[in-house]
Parts: sequence; structure tokens; C-alpha cells
Amino acid sequence: MRPILDGIYHVIGNYGWSIAVFTIIIRAILLPLDVKNRKGMLQMQKMQPKIQDLQKKYANDQQKLQQKQMELFKKEHYSPFSGCLPMLIQLPIFWIMFSAMRSLANEQMIQQIISYALGESPDLAGWLWVKNVWASDSPFSAIVPTVRDLTAIPWETWKTAIANLSPEIVQRLAALENFTDGTLVITNAESAQALVNALIEAAKTQPAYQAALATSMDNLNILFVINVSVYQTFNGLLILPVLAAVTQVLMNKFTNPTQQPAASDNPQAQQSQSMNNMMKYFFPILSVYFCLISSASFAIYWVTSNIVAGVSNYGINKYLDSKDKAKTVQGEVQ
Repeated sequence: MRPILDGIYHVIGNYGWSIAVFTIIIRAILLPLDVKNRKGMLQMQKMQPKIQDLQKKYANDQQKLQQKQMELFKKEHYSPFSGCLPMLIQLPIFWIMFSAMRSLANEQMIQQIISYALGESPDLAGWLWVKNVWASDSPFSAIVPTVRDLTAIPWETWKTAIANLSPEIVQRLAALENFTDGTLVITNAESAQALVNALIEAAKTQPAYQAALATSMDNLNILFVINVSVYQTFNGLLILPVLAAVTQVLMNKFTNPTQQPAASDNPQAQQSQSMNNMMKYFFPILSVYFCLISSASFAIYWVTSNIVAGVSNYGINKYLDSKDKAKTVQGEVQ
């Protein structure tokens, strides 16, 4: 998928918008699987009253309950795997997609810190209010790669990046004061960490990098849990993490039809409904957390994916409902 992402960037010229378009394309490719998934979920929701009746009738005989449920599935032409199988097929695709974006982010951060170490001002890949899409959309995030960001990059990526440098750049790096003969030789995680430390020390001698790390408030305590620093030139305004939570709520609302309250005499149904209600609040909070600890590029993907998924699932639900109504009318006419 990486050539697709790179190709989109060569057309658009902005990494933020390229990731948004990339996400839309992947979601469009997976639309047939989404239709199949929604079809199975809606069919299961329609069978819920009958399943609940069976659960009440055979509450004390689990073997009989399973047998009757399988008979119901066969009668309704429903496969228990019709809802989860499309999602399982999508998972490897999403992992590959994440890998492509992470690979790009790592390469861009390496290029940026090398530019700072050599006394140059790199392109920070801004997007709307975000100054650098490879850092978090947050006032608690610097606009430049830090030791924590660079240490998280696999050493194999460092090895490849150094191998792809031009001889001129390698010569200029080797000439820096804190570089030794073996600094640019990457063979394991320890040698990669030594290179990170050398690059950071070289970058800290540059006024542009120093200014980017300047803070207006240090060790600010949030909710008595974590200490953060507010940067003078901060990277973002926390808009994407908030949008991630809002779009997650809207996606759940547009995706899941309104469900009837579970019967008071059906503990299993009530437990299932309580779990669903908890997830409605859990996932938006999880969205905020992921977007705070990840780069703005990931948050752009997350928000775009939520919007596309919510709109497409709403349209799929309407389409399947119209087909179901047409089938009902046709049956009545017959």
C-alpha cells in the first residue's frame, strides 16, 4: 500500500490530505465487505426477539438452547460467521495500512532530525492548524522529533535510512563534532540508539531546534495523573483528538439502529445491552487516548475513517431497509 500513499502525495503535495484520501480509497475498496457485515448484523438484530424467547424458554438447558438457536439460524438462512468473517478479512488490510503510514512517518522523522543536525530547516509537513503531521495534535507536543519519538523507530528502519543517504550527507554527518567512526554503522538497537543520541546532541546546537523545544509551562499536572509541558511553539490545538471522539459517537449512532430495551426477565439480554451501552462511551474515550499518544497523521486517518464508516453504514442500513420493505410489499401483493 505504500506506493499508493506515495502516489497520492505526488498528486496532492500534502501529507495530511494524502492520508485522508488514502483512507477514503481503502474504505471504498472494503465497501463490499462492509455491506456483507452490516447485512449479517441487521439480520441478527431482527432475530433478537426470537432468540430472546428461546433463551427464556430454555434458560435451564443450554444444550437444548444451542440446538434451537442453530435450527432458527438454518430456518432464517443466517450464518453465525456472516457478521464477524468480513471484519476478520479486513483486519490484515488495516494492519498493512497502518504499517504503510508508520513506515512513512518514521522516514519523515529521520529526515527531519538529520536536517536539524546539519543546521538546515526541514519541511515539517503542516496541515491546516497542525504544524507537523508526524507529531501529535496537541499543545503538549513539540513540532520537532524528540528522543522519545526517534527511539520508537525500529533499528532496521534506521539502518535502511542511513544506507539510502547520499555520500555527501554521510560525509557531512560524519564530520559533526559528536560523531565517531562507528556512529553511522547500524547493526542493532543499541547502535541505533547511539545514532539517535548523536543526532539529538547535534540538533540541540542549532537555534531552530532549540526554539522548537522551548516551553512556556513545565511539569503541568493534569488530573493528578500525568505531568506534561506546554511548548511555546506547540504542534496543535487538540482538535483532532476531540473530533475523533465526536465522530466515534456519531458513527455509533448512525451505524446502530435504535434498540428496544431488554426485557426485565431476561438477565442475559440485559447484560448484553449493558455491555453495548458501556462500549458507546469506552470507544470515544479510547479514541481520544490513541490520538493523543499518536501522530496527527494517525488522528487524520482515525477521524476520516470514522466519518466514512458512519456515512457508509448509514447508507447501507437505508439500502437494506428499502430492500426489506420492497420484499415485504411484494410478498403482500403476492
